This record gives sequence, C-alpha cells and structure tokens, in this order.
Amino acid sequence: MLRRFGLTYTLLIRLADLLVVVLALVLSSALRTTLNVGALGGTETAFETPPALYILAPALWLIAFQFSGAYLPSESAWLWREVQRVVIGHALACLLFFGVLYLLYRDYSRLQSLYFLTLTLLGLGAYRIVLRIAYRLTRRRVLRSRAVLIVGTDENAQRIGKTVNLYSWTGLYLVGYLKHHPDDKVAEEIAQCVLGIVDDLPLMVAKHRIDEVIFALKSPDYAYLSRMIQALQYQVTNIRLAPDYSDLAYFHVSVENFGGIPLLGLREAVLSPSQRLVKRLFDVTLATLGLMVGLPLFIVIAIAIKLESPGPILYPQKRIGEHGRPFLMLKFRSMVANADKLQDKSSVDHKKREDPRVTRVGRFLRRTSLDELPQLLNILRGDMSVVGPRPEMPWLVSKYEPWQRKRFEVPQGLTGWWQINGRADKPMYLHTEDDLFYIRNYSIWLDIQIIIRTVLIIFTGRGAY
Repeated sequence: MLRRFGLTYTLLIRLADLLVVVLALVLSSALRTTLNVGALGGTETAFETPPALYILAPALWLIAFQFSGAYLPSESAWLWREVQRVVIGHALACLLFFGVLYLLYRDYSRLQSLYFLTLTLLGLGAYRIVLRIAYRLTRRRVLRSRAVLIVGTDENAQRIGKTVNLYSWTGLYLVGYLKHHPDDKVAEEIAQCVLGIVDDLPLMVAKHRIDEVIFALKSPDYAYLSRMIQALQYQVTNIRLAPDYSDLAYFHVSVENFGGIPLLGLREAVLSPSQRLVKRLFDVTLATLGLMVGLPLFIVIAIAIKLESPGPILYPQKRIGEHGRPFLMLKFRSMVANADKLQDKSSVDHKKREDPRVTRVGRFLRRTSLDELPQLLNILRGDMSVVGPRPEMPWLVSKYEPWQRKRFEVPQGLTGWWQINGRADKPMYLHTEDDLFYIRNYSIWLDIQIIIRTVLIIFTGRGAY
C-alpha cells in the first residue's frame, strides 16, 4: 500500500509541477502586458514567452526538485518538510533558470521573470496544500481505508506505528499491536493499543478486517514466521516483515532486487552521489569566497602572530577525516611554539579555559574562531567540508567505541551541529550523538542553517576559549 501510494503520489505531483510551471509562464506573459508596471515593449510580441522555455523551464524544475528531495515519499508525511524541500528546489531552479536566460534569452523581461518565479512558487505550494486537504476529505470515498495490525511491542514496532499514523491521511489507520509473547514488556504509550498476543492473530484479522499485518522482529525467526503465515493462509490480508537491524546497520537499511534476490544493505554511502556533488559545489563556492574576502584579515592575523611570539604562522595538526583517513588540518597558531610537548594527553578534556600555552593573540583568535580560517584551504583540497562532524585527534579516535566511529561516514567539517549546541563547553568525544543526529538528518538546508547559527555564535563568543 505504501509503495503504491508513494509511486502514485510522486507521479501525480510531477505532472502537476509541470503544469504549474507552464501556467506560470503563460500568466507571467499576460501580467506583463496587462499590468501598468515597467516599461512597455516596442511590439505586441515583445513579452511573449519563447516556445523553447515551455520545455526548458519545466525540465529545470523537475531536475531541481529531484536534487532537493521534494519527490521523496518519506518527505510527504509532514507538510512542512515537503514545503521546505519545495522552497529549496525552487531556489535551485531559479538559479538554473537565470543561467538559461543569460545564455539564450538575454532580452527576456526581468519583471516578467519576477512574475513567473513568484507565480510558480505560490502555485507549487498552494496546490500541494489543496491536494493534501482534498486527499483527507475524499480518501474514504475514493480509497477504502486500510487497517494495519503490528505484531510486536518493542521500539521498532512503536516506530512503525508512528509512521503508520503519520500516513493516516493516505487512508492507512493503525488498529493496534499484538505481543509476540505474553511476558513481553509494553511501553505506556501503546499499552491501550495492545489487543492481545500473537496466538490471537487470526481472530484479530477477521474481527477488525485487517488489510496489512506487519511483523516487527529483532531478528527474523523463520520457523515462527512460517507458523504465523500458515495460520493466516485463509485470511485476505497482506503480510509484511519489518526486522530491526539497528544494531547491525550504520545508518540506513536499503533493499535491492539483485536478479530476483532481495539484498539488504547494512552499510552503504550515507550521501548519495547527487548529495555529495551539491555539498562539494557548496563547499568550493563558500571556501573560495571566504579566502577572497578574508585575504586582508589573513595578512593582519599573520603579522599579529609573528609580532607576539616566534614560530610559524600556521599550525598543521594531524586529524582524522572521512572514512578514518588522516590529514593535516591547518590553523592559525594560537599557542607558543612547541606547545604539543607541554600537552597532557592523560586528560581527554584537552581544551581548557585557562591554558598557559595560549598567547594573547591566540586567545582572541580562539574566542572569535578566527584561528579556524586556514581550514578553508583544507576544504578546497577536499580534506574537509564547511559543515560536518569536527575532525578528531588520532590518539582520541583510538579510544572510540565502534558506534562512535560512525561519525566518519561523512566529510568532517569546519563547523557542525555540536558547535552550535555547546562549542568548547564540552569535549569533542561527548558530541558523537550530535554528529550522528546531523548525519541522519543531512540536507543542504540543514547545512545552511548551521552556517547561519555559527556566524551568530561567533559574534557572541559563547562557549569558545
């Protein structure tokens, strides 16, 4: 049911998006000639939309929405997340559209472009809201509601139940849960929804006219499943298996059909090729702009460091990057020369508020985070990203638990989720959960939010020393 709905929904909104873009082009041309705003054209056809744009523009929006994740079925559960993806995709499409105009149609009216982009955004957002409301109002008449019964009461079963409730607007509704064993523990949140034990399954399916039975298992017990499937052999119901591989999988479990053989992927690249490309372009653009704008500041900092204490201007430090690869991370030197020899490695909390090794210039650089600026070079080289988990020292990584090493599945960053939620107030090894949160919820929009909040924190100096 979920797969059929996902395919139908994404196909429907793709077609609707094409129609909205085409209609916006038509209306923008009409508005440009009817509203008494801007200079008038010399001919009656001055503001007609070039025919090729009716093909190029819809294609650009489809491509941009594909990159932004606006067509992912998982994003359709929450209206605000779907609208967020649409806004990001629209912004990307606008850039592509202006690029096409610059290359092919430089005489195209800028005011008409503004009309078109505004109408497109309003149309794309409005029809999605209307479609969702219409789906809610008509689903009982158009689609028969499908009852779902979950066998299991653990955390995995509860996640499945919450997901079913999120998609209730599509016609799904959760009837309840059954325990695998009479002595299974049940959380208070679902205690009232537990209908019995698995022995009651045939009776519950018949009584509640269940359409979907989902088995939530920590590890597949094939003999147990076989007995349950046989018990339901005369019932008209779908049977699905939702095993919990959270202890084995790094982040996501993928399913692949390999010549008719279902394969479960327990460890794959966290970032898709398109996400990695967008992130890399984003990194190179920001790092290049940062180096160009900050060059005078770099010179001033270098002079100040040299005047206060002898030693190099830049301090290269060995850190661990993506997939555990070591690299030399660059910083402006904020300590006296040979400060590493004075470091007490028996202390995990290696960043202290009153560190005698820190110079006066270095203390200012740390408080303002200006000592991190040379890492823009690391970003250009591909050692780091603008946003990501902070690169850690090798000696500390050697003490990591296996689950903590998951933070190296993405490029390590100049700033990240934990920096905007504490910075140096806590040692880095305590931030692994923040890093994993970032990885699980990665999007270019999240990167932008982290960068904005990082700038605000730098100005306040909170948590930095």
